[in-house]
Amino acid sequence: MKKRPNSFYIFVAVLFVSLLTINNRYFKGSSSFLGVTYSKNYKINAEKSAVIDGVYVVPGQTIQPGDLLVTLSSQELTLEIQKLEKEVELLTSEKLEKQKLLESEIQLLESEKRIIRNDIESEVSLIKNRINLNRSLTNEILSEQNSSISQDSLTTLELQIRSIRAKGLLEIEAVNIKEQDLRQDHEFDQSQIQARIDLAQQELDWKLEEDERLNKYATFAGVVENVYVKEGEQIEAFTSVVSVNPLHPTSAVGYLVGKKDRDKSLGETVTIQALEHNELFATGRIIGFGSVVELPEILQKSTSVKAFGLEVFIEIPDQNGLPVGEKIIIK
Repeated sequence: MKKRPNSFYIFVAVLFVSLLTINNRYFKGSSSFLGVTYSKNYKINAEKSAVIDGVYVVPGQTIQPGDLLVTLSSQELTLEIQKLEKEVELLTSEKLEKQKLLESEIQLLESEKRIIRNDIESEVSLIKNRINLNRSLTNEILSEQNSSISQDSLTTLELQIRSIRAKGLLEIEAVNIKEQDLRQDHEFDQSQIQARIDLAQQELDWKLEEDERLNKYATFAGVVENVYVKEGEQIEAFTSVVSVNPLHPTSAVGYLVGKKDRDKSLGETVTIQALEHNELFATGRIIGFGSVVELPEILQKSTSVKAFGLEVFIEIPDQNGLPVGEKIIIK
């Protein structure tokens, strides 16, 4: 009776042939090894509780930077904005009213100074008339003996004029000091009000920016993976609204089969090329090593024998022409 071959030895032989075939096909005579490109899934979240006003994308839709994805509104934020707008409006109005009040008070003080000047000129005018009258009477009636007496009288009147003018200047100076104090007090009040306006306006600007940031826009080219919300829905803070996959990969994982090329080092620059599209390639950088794992299904041969390799993690620049999930060769 013919002896049947041992199944264990058959398995070992098939495994050896498969590994040899993979090694000869992809790695023999070169420093290349296989891998797969990946992209990181990005979830876009709401920063605070809000209402979904509109949804403008659907799963599978390709988006470009700047495309509007979702619009949101927050009643709490809207009330804060309205409160700050009203505060800025009232403070601005208060500032204008105080400016008008100052102008009115300054006008009153100017009027007071004009009255003082007019009063001075009136009194001086009366005294000058008396002087002129005395001189006229002196020339016509008084004798040479009484001329000196008349001259003394004139001098007294002139001194009265000087006294009246000096007194008037002091009164005007007092009004000027009052006006200066009024202006200084006004400037201080205005600076205080302006500081409050600036603070409220700054806070308002922040709230307006925060309100604008509620709406979600695409920041990179990609494909919408999921939309988690619907129009009219009330959501809590940090709720995911949309998830997006980049159009191009941001990383790749290569697999070193056997002992080949185990001298790869961190930071080493490698060239990544699409296995089925030679014109698509990019430059990457090794950022880490993993463990020996089973190769992804896309890299396995159509055999029951599974291949294994050492993981090599590679960073790829955002700007590249490679597709996501592409089988690649790394050199």
